[in-house]
Amino acid sequence: MPPQIEVLPPEAVTADWLNRALAQGGLAARVTGFEMETVGTGQLGETRRFHLTYAGTPPPGAPAAVVGKFSSANPVARESGRTMGWYRAEVMFYRELAARARIRTPFAYVAELDEVGDFVLLFEDLAPAQPGDQMRGCTVAQARAALAEAALLHAAFWDDTELQQQPWLSIPPGAQGFYTTELLTRSWDHVQKHYDGWLTPEVTACCDRFVRHHAAWNRPRSSPKTIAHGDFRPDNMLFGGADGRVAVVDWQTSNFLGTGMDPAYLLGGCFDRDTRRQHERALLQGYHEALLRHGVTGYSFDHLLADYRHYSFAVITVALAATVVVKRTERGDRMLMHMVTGGAHQAIDNQALDLLPP
Repeated sequence: MPPQIEVLPPEAVTADWLNRALAQGGLAARVTGFEMETVGTGQLGETRRFHLTYAGTPPPGAPAAVVGKFSSANPVARESGRTMGWYRAEVMFYRELAARARIRTPFAYVAELDEVGDFVLLFEDLAPAQPGDQMRGCTVAQARAALAEAALLHAAFWDDTELQQQPWLSIPPGAQGFYTTELLTRSWDHVQKHYDGWLTPEVTACCDRFVRHHAAWNRPRSSPKTIAHGDFRPDNMLFGGADGRVAVVDWQTSNFLGTGMDPAYLLGGCFDRDTRRQHERALLQGYHEALLRHGVTGYSFDHLLADYRHYSFAVITVALAATVVVKRTERGDRMLMHMVTGGAHQAIDNQALDLLPP
């Protein structure tokens, strides 16, 4: 079925397109003009804020601005988004799951995917909320608030057998979606050739052992399973919104997999090593208690700790793979090596290397 609203690049957006897009989201308004600004870092897509001008008095609920997300202008990132299924995953999250997810995420007026795999999203502007910064990390209070949102998401779809039957749902065959052993091996070779001196010997040894045994680590996980964001980190969160909650965006790697990944992914990269060591157990206890409050049963804290330990390698996987599948930037290089380092320290400190073959 062709998209109801045409999929286009940001420079092709017109007032007429915005009117039809808002109408698809249930808002009858007449936009006569707009100003466009770039937002976000744009490694896998292009994100723009549109400041809207209306004819006459805007109707109740008409937004002063909306945010659009589009396929990347970078050919490598665009092809990765199409072939890896990331563009499709985000569109389907907003179409099928966002209304049920409980987690704070923007309302989407439009979520469209075309026949070649390009996409467009138009959603509410959550300003004055501001995006986090992976390099700056977050406070313990911000991490606690983010994990509270994660518990809402995970509890909403905990071992949802009906959801697992949906043909559009991405259910990875292994522990983590999208990233094959071949891709990870190729990425690690690339990092060793092109990022000389970025990683300490301790981190390098950890990554080398993990990559060699990735296939064993990536074996299927048993239940419970749930929807995971898959890239749950400060860059994909908005802090300081009017409702006081952390809003989570960028659902391109969302899929249905073993529990524990999102908490491990967040804590592996958002703190310095000493802060994570000091606070990770208490933060995990808070997350676990929230799961139980939201209706999860039969999931002990020890089970969560085992899942957390396993998925302490997930952030390494994503960051290494990103070096060959997204647009390369100076900030991106620093961020990805920062993530690899944080994930390796997390794995080492939680004895996750003991889970791998010698």
